Amino acid sequence: MSGSARQTAPHEVPPGTRLVYACLPASLGEAADHSVASTRRYVVDAGWEAVETYVDRAAPFESRTLCEGWHNALAAVEQGKAAGIVTPLLVMLGHLEGNRANLAAWQARTGALITTPWAVVDAAGFTVARRSAA
Repeated sequence: MSGSARQTAPHEVPPGTRLVYACLPASLGEAADHSVASTRRYVVDAGWEAVETYVDRAAPFESRTLCEGWHNALAAVEQGKAAGIVTPLLVMLGHLEGNRANLAAWQARTGALITTPWAVVDAAGFTVARRSAA
């Protein structure tokens, strides 16, 4: 099993997909608020449905163990309320090795998708980065 979660490319997520929105930025004032707002716009522009939004004001390189919103996002997927998670950056879901491994194991167990505005797709020997216009 891989130690990293698989990031789903935006074109692989059908319109109307129900997602929970997990945003875990540090308390950066307006910069963090912009991250939340721009990811919300990204969800709308992609034609997805954000069924819940969970925002933990946590340092991006710290453990997610004590982040209540993060645990609520995982539970929403496990309970079938959403097909997966959208977040500003994948690193916000777990920078530490243990968090990355736990996320990968959770994703393998649940089949959840994880996507970001900056999802990177490897296809036919080349890499394409996609982001929404902000």
